[in-house]
Amino acid sequence: MAVRFVLVLLTCATQPACSLLFPTEAGESLSHYDATAPRESEPAPGFTLTDIDGDVVQLSDLVGDRPVVIQLGSYSCPVFRYRRFDVQALQRDYAGRVDFVVVYTQEAHPVDAINPYEDRIWNPVINKAVGVNVEEHKSAEDRQRQASLAFEAMELQSRFLVDAMDNSVWRQYGAAPSAAYVVDVHGIIRLRQPWVDPREIREVLDTLLAE
Repeated sequence: MAVRFVLVLLTCATQPACSLLFPTEAGESLSHYDATAPRESEPAPGFTLTDIDGDVVQLSDLVGDRPVVIQLGSYSCPVFRYRRFDVQALQRDYAGRVDFVVVYTQEAHPVDAINPYEDRIWNPVINKAVGVNVEEHKSAEDRQRQASLAFEAMELQSRFLVDAMDNSVWRQYGAAPSAAYVVDVHGIIRLRQPWVDPREIREVLDTLLAE
């Protein structure tokens, strides 16, 4: 049974359909999310961050012309990595009509530090199987460097922003390992997700674009 499980995990490294194995609901380790994350129909919390090129970006720069999909995550989070296949499909299907933004956060599963969701070092089996061993960011430069590596590895057509070392945006948006939000042209949250679920994002985008 153990061998079969590892084989399934290895297959998931390349198969988009395996995104179905990952969660879509908050779960026990994210019991704080519902109370702390901004709600649908509320304004999206503003932020000022730098992107991987060092340019300063504000949320107000991103909203107004098109709906915006905001993802928050890190490369050590398996859900963030493997749902990229479906996010790539969204980006192809909504090119020129929707903007996609990633806020790169603290690592969900650093190999050398306590996991932010469990009181222990937690290096998932899937990370070990595919050789993902990311250390905790020791400085803003470390985080910027890791965000750039993730941008190249994931091949997403998203603007990559980098959260500050105080993790303020991650906390403002519910402190989840792979959250996603759809924000309309007025800056109002129309969908929030503790775990990115591209199918639900697609439904909301279709509704927004039809309005």
